[in-house]
Amino acid sequence: RLWTSILISSFGGQLTLLAIPLTAALLLHATPTEMAWLTAIEISAFILLSLPTGVWLDRRRKLPVYVAGESLLALAVATVPVAWALDLLSMGWLYVVGFTIGAVHTIAGSAAQIVLTQIVPRERLVEAHAKNSLATSTAEVAGPGAAGVLIGLTSAPVALVADALLLSASAVILKGLRLHEVVHEAHERFVVSLRAGLAFVAGNRLLVTMACIVGGWQLCHNTALVVQILFATRELGLSAGGVGACYIALGCGTIIASTAGNRLTKRIGPGPA
Repeated sequence: RLWTSILISSFGGQLTLLAIPLTAALLLHATPTEMAWLTAIEISAFILLSLPTGVWLDRRRKLPVYVAGESLLALAVATVPVAWALDLLSMGWLYVVGFTIGAVHTIAGSAAQIVLTQIVPRERLVEAHAKNSLATSTAEVAGPGAAGVLIGLTSAPVALVADALLLSASAVILKGLRLHEVVHEAHERFVVSLRAGLAFVAGNRLLVTMACIVGGWQLCHNTALVVQILFATRELGLSAGGVGACYIALGCGTIIASTAGNRLTKRIGPGPA
């Protein structure tokens, strides 16, 4: 059930990945600065919510948070075609949707990682992550092409209706999971727990290194992401289908890594891999 939900949600995510920026670039004629704000606002949710989310999730059952996140995501993307149909769609509207997407990925995404550890025993986590990556990369290969065709046949906002339906299906599947989650009673104040978490990370050289590397990657990735759709549509003159075809190449390497990753990790270890 969890794997199927991840697969369906990933397909929906590919629709969002193309439809939101294409809506901004093609329908709202967004400037590079406005595209930058759209990316920055979505990322701001990670910056603002990541630390308190960890403490909050320690005191909550994770599966209901995960299900609620998928449902809220479906609702958020569904507002875009509704606003477009009512001639109310604006960059401000997309900013709100972008922040909601970032917030859900921060909170529900963290809960999803914990749910996986409650379903899969520790010795099979690498295998589980590899299979989940395979589901995600499959969506990365098939999803952009389907998204490009769908957007080309209808429009970017209408394609988000399909995304909302996929996310709703994912939430329904997740509700069928049966987990016995034990919530430990909090004996410390919220701020105390937050400081303890920060101190733990700061005192672990590996975690600090990983945080720096991920931060650097995010900086470069999002710098490119801001201008990617604008460059493809305005400079290269690519259609929505053409942009989707370009994104298909993104998932091919991921599929190879997903299928070989488990064996490679067993041979040389997760760190060297």
